Amino acid sequence: MTTPGRNDPCPCGSGKKYKKCHGATTILPVDYAYDRIRRLEGECSSLLLKFVSQKYGEEGIEEAWQDFRFAGTVPSDREGQKGDFFSRWLTFVWRPGREETLPELFLAERGPKVENEIRRMIEATIRSPYSFFQTEDVVPGVSITLRDVLRKREFQVFERTASTMLQRGNILYAQVVELDGIAFLMGTGSVVMPASFLDTLLRLRSSLEKAGFLTAGRKPDEDLLEREDKLRELYFSPANSSEKRKRDIRNTDGDPLEFHSLTYSVSSFPAAFQALKGLEQNVTGRDDGELIEEAERATIHWLKRSRKTSPDATTVATLRLAGTTLIVEVNSVKRAGRIRREIAKRLGEEAVLMKTEIVPFEAAMKQAEAKAEEEKPGTESEHDRIMRESPEARAFIKEFHDRHWASWPDVPLPALRGKTPRQAAKDPIGRELLESLFLDFDSQNSRLEDEPQRVDVAKLRKELGLGISRVAHQQGDKPSAR
Repeated sequence: MTTPGRNDPCPCGSGKKYKKCHGATTILPVDYAYDRIRRLEGECSSLLLKFVSQKYGEEGIEEAWQDFRFAGTVPSDREGQKGDFFSRWLTFVWRPGREETLPELFLAERGPKVENEIRRMIEATIRSPYSFFQTEDVVPGVSITLRDVLRKREFQVFERTASTMLQRGNILYAQVVELDGIAFLMGTGSVVMPASFLDTLLRLRSSLEKAGFLTAGRKPDEDLLEREDKLRELYFSPANSSEKRKRDIRNTDGDPLEFHSLTYSVSSFPAAFQALKGLEQNVTGRDDGELIEEAERATIHWLKRSRKTSPDATTVATLRLAGTTLIVEVNSVKRAGRIRREIAKRLGEEAVLMKTEIVPFEAAMKQAEAKAEEEKPGTESEHDRIMRESPEARAFIKEFHDRHWASWPDVPLPALRGKTPRQAAKDPIGRELLESLFLDFDSQNSRLEDEPQRVDVAKLRKELGLGISRVAHQQGDKPSAR
């Protein structure tokens, strides 16, 4: 990539000149230095791969794979990102004799013949531990600002490829190496973890600190090097589950998604409507005319407030009444049971369940994907059409959105260990979790074209007394390993 001119717009999209933004933190020959380091890395990897093949053969690589994944057989195809992760680990971390690493054995055996630059690269790499890093800022095609969660350090990593794929809040398991003032990724797990994984890492960090590690007077790099296998095991636990398990998508009650459609026969439309309308009207106050769409046709949403003082409500079920037919749609087994009991209480023998259809989440996703493939590209969705043509709909969405975020600071959140954002802002661990949430919100905002749906992170930060974020405050600060 060509470095922008000092007066060119900064690639980060800030609107500032490069010299006033990231150019202020980037030494002009950084591209040259980065390319040189990557060439050295390639030479080191080639030498070490040749060494492991000659000294240990395929059986040795099979043993290394079992050490790497704690079980299993080495795949025949070791290409791609997963294979690259294993190759980096094999050549720079593996301990064939459980004592010295492969590069230490290589230097001991070939030392006098190894060029000084190659030696420096190998020594810098084996001194650098794997850790868990959260992405705080991204300049696509240029660099990533990473915070080492366990060592509480920050790095500006020069990386052309990963910087085009990562988003703020993403967590990766990686090895960051520094050489000649340049920090770069030397090995990266193939699975990027969501911001919600931060809580697990903070609990790990706390347990290590209680055991006397990662504390003042100790060398955190050495602490992590000694525990590389434990960290890798933790990485593979969420990585494996995200790769192999079915998508575990749940509704707001925490129940697995499973779509149920219940069809009832009712004695009459007026009687059924009068008995059921309170499910929505008790929460929204909408009148009968707003619920009845046309003659003997109405849609009623069963709404439940999460708290008495909260303006937000959860849709438990959607009831569509047409003449003497009532179709109820819910998204879990538990909610299906709740609505059956509610209908029995309100209508008794006046409602007879005729049939129940159940579609598991995975099947529903396949149906949706198949339908999407059949639709003509560029076809505007019904939702998009309504939002484009109806100012009232946009105003309603915005009002609902504003009410939700106005109450958000005082709502207990699982992501904050059950604390409200206002409570979390007063606690060091809570603030870390809160900052991670804000990074995730920023990332979601960047993917939303519809302004009313975006989260006003700056407003939330101000409400919680956090001020603006470090990244928003001054993207031109000089991030370095510290």
